[in-house]
Amino acid sequence: MSGRRALIESLGTHVFLLGPHGCGKSTVGRRLTARGYIHLSVGLIGRLARRGARPADIPLRLLQVMARHVPGEALNPQAATEILDYARSLDKVVIDGFPANIEHLALLDDIERWQFVYVLTPRQIREQRLLARADTTKRAWTPGLKSSRDELLPDLCRHLRSQRQLSQLSNAR
Repeated sequence: MSGRRALIESLGTHVFLLGPHGCGKSTVGRRLTARGYIHLSVGLIGRLARRGARPADIPLRLLQVMARHVPGEALNPQAATEILDYARSLDKVVIDGFPANIEHLALLDDIERWQFVYVLTPRQIREQRLLARADTTKRAWTPGLKSSRDELLPDLCRHLRSQRQLSQLSNAR
């Protein structure tokens, strides 16, 4: 069994997918729905909320706080609490794009319930994906530009590694 497949097979019921923009967190999250997970994409929920969309499966309070979220920034404590409260109500969930900083970990009084997976993708592949996304969607991207959320990730990942809480999933395809 490949390392990738072994990791997927060993996932618990509550999973966070971490990584910079373009690494494939949402793609991995969508694939996990075939295994019974509910996929929550922080970015997608924010985009829907800012457009005024009201998906029936997302709590209204979560949509209201996400409508005020600035894309590319770490979630504020209120938005983070709302997404965690909703996720905790689900039997099997994968969240991509959260947590984004060490401060978010303080909101996890049930941290042992969660599995943290870093989606590792070479920079060149991520940049190709982001350029393609910018060409086909309204999601603009400037080559070389990092979001504030992406800048916070290294410290979060170092902390999680030091606690032996971070798995890695290669997504170089």
